[in-house]
Order: sequence, then C-alpha cells, then structure tokens
Amino acid sequence: MATQPLLIIRTARHRYAIRRDDLFDARLVPELAVLKAGGLFDQACLGVELGPLLDPADQSAQHRRHALIVTMRRRYVALLVDQIEQFLEAATATPLPALLRARLQHSWAIGALTFEDDLIIQLDLRAIARSALLGSQNNTERKGNTIYVTDS
Repeated sequence: MATQPLLIIRTARHRYAIRRDDLFDARLVPELAVLKAGGLFDQACLGVELGPLLDPADQSAQHRRHALIVTMRRRYVALLVDQIEQFLEAATATPLPALLRARLQHSWAIGALTFEDDLIIQLDLRAIARSALLGSQNNTERKGNTIYVTDS
C-alpha cells in the first residue's frame, strides 16, 4: 500500500487504523440520542458502535463518543469510537495476504501496521458503513425516496 494519511482510533478494548480519506467528518457526540433525534446534518444518521461490531466483548461504558461520519449515497453513517488517538500524516500499512483475506467473514480488515510497538489492524470504514446500512434495512421505513432509520 502507498503512504497515506491514517487515524489511529480506540474502542473500549482495541486500537485500529483507518484511512483519513474514508471520513466525511469526525464529531464528538454527547450521547447516541443526538444521532437518533435528527442526525448531525439535519438528516437521519445511522449510529453504529464500532467496537461490538468487530468484537462482541468490546463494549464501551462511555457516553461521550467520537462519531466517525461516512457518507453513503446521501446518507450518513456514524461509527462510534471511544477516542481518536492520533493522526499519522504519512503511514504505510501492509496489505493483508490474500489467503488471510479469503478466510475473513467480512472484508473490513485491509491491512496492518506497527504503531508504538503494537500491531494495528487497518479497517475499511466505507465497507463497514455499507454493511451497517445493509444490516439496518430490516429496521427502516421508506417515505418517498428517503429512508428513515428507526429503532426496533
């Protein structure tokens, strides 16, 4: 992989790397209800806890979260993490070998890098957001051309 700007993020139990270019925005959200009440940009926003999506035991106790905003065809997906730790202006991640990628349940992990003596998995936020939207379609209500995410 080429050198690219990456962010190191933290969930309750793990650290991950993400491409800065995958993000539309990053915001501090006081509580999940802010996303459900009307979104961040006067539009419905699907809020998804990133930690439990990747590891069911990765449950955060924090109320104030960082929302990593990804746009998907005029819809917003907010992937919630505990912390955005660091911005790496020029980092190089090693792509996952084809044999390993073929055995993953989802194609969300795309590479790995060493940061502060830790092995960090690089995630594809757009692929995660796409999966979150597809998973939420069972809990959606269509009004005209707009999809409103509702609680189940």
